[in-house]
Amino acid sequence: MLKKLSIFILVFAAFILVSCDNVTSNVVISKVYTTAYQSDNLIELYNPSDEVAKLSNHELYFYSNGSEEVSVKIKLTGEIAAKGYFVIGSNQQTVTSVKPLIDFTYEDGPLPFNGNDAIELRVSGKAHDLVGSIGMDLDFSRNQTMIRLGNPAEFKPDANYTAYKFISYKPEAFNYLKNELYQIKTLEQLLEGPSLEERYHDLPFVDATNSTVGGGGTALVTLQSIADGDTATFRAGNGYPGGSMRYFYIDTPEVNGAYVIAAPWGYVASKFNKEYLLNDATSKEIIIQSIPGYALQEGNGRNLGLVWINGHLSQFLIVKEGLSDDVSLTFSNYDTLLTYKDVPYLTFLKFAEEYARSQGWAMHGYPGNPDGEKSPDWNYQANNGTGGLATTNPTWEPHNPLPW
Repeated sequence: MLKKLSIFILVFAAFILVSCDNVTSNVVISKVYTTAYQSDNLIELYNPSDEVAKLSNHELYFYSNGSEEVSVKIKLTGEIAAKGYFVIGSNQQTVTSVKPLIDFTYEDGPLPFNGNDAIELRVSGKAHDLVGSIGMDLDFSRNQTMIRLGNPAEFKPDANYTAYKFISYKPEAFNYLKNELYQIKTLEQLLEGPSLEERYHDLPFVDATNSTVGGGGTALVTLQSIADGDTATFRAGNGYPGGSMRYFYIDTPEVNGAYVIAAPWGYVASKFNKEYLLNDATSKEIIIQSIPGYALQEGNGRNLGLVWINGHLSQFLIVKEGLSDDVSLTFSNYDTLLTYKDVPYLTFLKFAEEYARSQGWAMHGYPGNPDGEKSPDWNYQANNGTGGLATTNPTWEPHNPLPW
C-alpha cells in the first residue's frame, strides 16, 4: 500500500509540474523603449486578463543583430495585477522619474537591445509574444517608443511579428509608462492622418543659427503652378523664399520631362495633385513646413518641405492612395521632431502605405500584385511587353474621400 501511495504521489507531482509548465498566459509586450542611452531602455508588459498573472514561467529572449540564436535570456519573477502593467528596466537606469516605475531590475547591465534586436517573450519555454524579426538585422525600434496597436483590453500575444502591430511614438515618451494616456491607439486613428499642431507656427521656418537648414516652422503660401505629383511652385512670403517645392518624404512616379521619362502612375499622381489636392487653391489654406535641422533645398536648387492643405498633410494623402515609392523604414532625428500627438508624421505615412499595399492600389498593385490595380495611364503590352505611356490624361478618381 505504501509503495502504491508513493507511486501516486510521484505521478501527482509530475502532473503538477506538467500543469505548471503549460500554464496559459495572456501577458503581452505592450511597450518597448529603445533610447539614446541603452542603459535607459525599458520593456513594459501588460496583463489584459481579469486575474493576476504569475511570471515565474515567463522569460525574455533577445536575438542580437539579426541572429537566429538566443543571445541573452532573462528569467522574470513577480506578478502582474489584473489589467496591470509591469516594467522591466536595468540597474543602470538614469531617468529619475522612471526608476520608481520599474518592477523588475536586470542586474547584469543595460537591457540587451538597441533597435535591431528581436525581443521574444516565452512562457514555459514556448514562443508567446514577439517584437522584431528573428534572423533579420533591421532597425525596427531604434530611436523610438513602440506602443502596441489597439486598445489594451483587447491585446493578445502573438508569436509572429509585423511592424504594423506597434505604433512608433517619439523617443523616450516615459510619460506613457503604465498608463493609456497616449492618444493615438487604433488603426482608424492612424489612417485619419496627422494634423498640424499650433506649436509649429511658433517655430522659425529657417533655423536661427544656420540659414541653410529648416527650423521646423511654417509659412503660409499661395500656389503659383504645379509640376507633377510631388512638386509644385509657391510664391515667396512669410519666410518661404519662393520657387519650386519638392515634397519631402515621398517620390511619385515621373511624367515626361527634360531629364525624365514617364512611368506608370506618373500622370495619375500628377492628376491627384493638380485636380484634387491643389485645385481651387485660392479657397484653400496652404502651409509649407520646413524640416528641422535638414537642408532647405536639394542639390538642384528646389526647396524641400511638407505641404499642408486645410490642415491635412499632402504627403500622407498621396501615400494613402499608393502613389509614392516606399517611405523610409528608419527614423532620423528630424523625424522624431515632426509629430502629431507625439506620433511622428513618418509613422502615419508607414501605416498609410501599408493600407494602400493591402488594397493593391496604384504602385502597390500590378505587376507586383497581379490582382492589384493597373495604371490607367500605361499600356503594359506596348514595346514588346516592356510597356509605354498610354495617355497623359488618365481617367481616375481617388479611393479615399478627401478630408475637406
